[in-house]
Amino acid sequence: MTELEELDKMALVAPDKLDADATLSIYEALRPFRPAAVPAASRKAERLMDILDEFDALILDGFGVINVGADKIPGIDALLDQARADQKPIVVLTNGASHPKDFSARKYQNWGLQIETEDVVSSRDALMAEFDRRSDKAGWLCLDRAVTALSDTMENKAELAQSLKKAKGIAFLGSSDWSLADQEILESCLQEKACPVWVGNPDISAPYTDRFSCEPGYWMARLIKHTQIRPKWFGKPHPAAFECAYKQLKVRTGRDFDKSRVAMVGDSLHTDILGGAAFGFSTVLVTRYGLLRDHHADKVCTRTGIFPAWQVKRI
Repeated sequence: MTELEELDKMALVAPDKLDADATLSIYEALRPFRPAAVPAASRKAERLMDILDEFDALILDGFGVINVGADKIPGIDALLDQARADQKPIVVLTNGASHPKDFSARKYQNWGLQIETEDVVSSRDALMAEFDRRSDKAGWLCLDRAVTALSDTMENKAELAQSLKKAKGIAFLGSSDWSLADQEILESCLQEKACPVWVGNPDISAPYTDRFSCEPGYWMARLIKHTQIRPKWFGKPHPAAFECAYKQLKVRTGRDFDKSRVAMVGDSLHTDILGGAAFGFSTVLVTRYGLLRDHHADKVCTRTGIFPAWQVKRI
C-alpha cells in the first residue's frame, strides 16, 4: 500500500455528515502523517481523580475533558481543586486555533474555573512560534474566521481567490465558516500555484452533544486527496504542540518534570494519546464525553493499535 492509498480510495463524507465512525476513518487514513504509536499496557480506573497519585502534573485537552460545547464536564471543578491541593500543576493544551489562547482562558473563567491565560497553550501558539522564526514573513495568509493576512485584516472572504493567488504561504487555523465552495477555491488556487500550507488544528471533528463539527483536519484531508500539497502540522498529535505545553509547564512552576510522570489527558486516540505518548508523556483516555462516548473504547484501541497508559470513564 502506498502512503496515500487508503486516503485515495476513501470517499470522504460531506462536512455535515461527519460522525464518530467517519472521523475515526479519516484519522486512520492520515496515519502516515502522524507519529508512530507507542505500545502501552492500558490500565483502567473509573475516574481520573482516582489516579492522581500516578502523576506529578497534568496536561488537559479542552474539548472532551473540560467541556463539550458550552457545557462543563461534570467533575472538572473538583479535579482542578484536588490537583491544586496536591500541588500538581495543570496546563490546558487545545487544538483550537481560531482564537488566541486568552479567548479559551476567558471561556473557562466565565464557567468559574481557576484557569489563567498562562495555563493555556493552543496549537495556534505552536504555529505562530514557528512563524515568528521565519525571515520571510511577508505575503502569508491566515485562514480562520476571516481571510486575514498575518499582518493585515481584510474585510471578507469575497477576496479569497485573489488573496490565495498572491499568497506566499497559508496558515489554516480555523474553519467554523469554511464551506465546500471555499475549499474548491483553495484547492484550485494551490493546483495553479503551490505554496506552503501550515495547519494549526489537525482535528477532523469535535463531538458536540448533538452533532460533529467539521474542523481543519477534515479540510486538509480533502486538500491532500485532491492536490499534491502536503501540509505542515502544528497541533496534537505533532510534537510542536506538546513541546509548547511542556515548556509552559516548566515556566509556570520553575522546575523540570519527568515526562513519564506528566499525564496527557484527552478524549482522542489519534491526537491526545498518539501524540502524547510519542512525546514521552503518560496518557489518559477519557471515554464518556468525547469522540468515543458511543463506542467500545477497547475495540477501537485494538483496531487502531493506539493504547493509552490509562483509560478512565470520567473526570
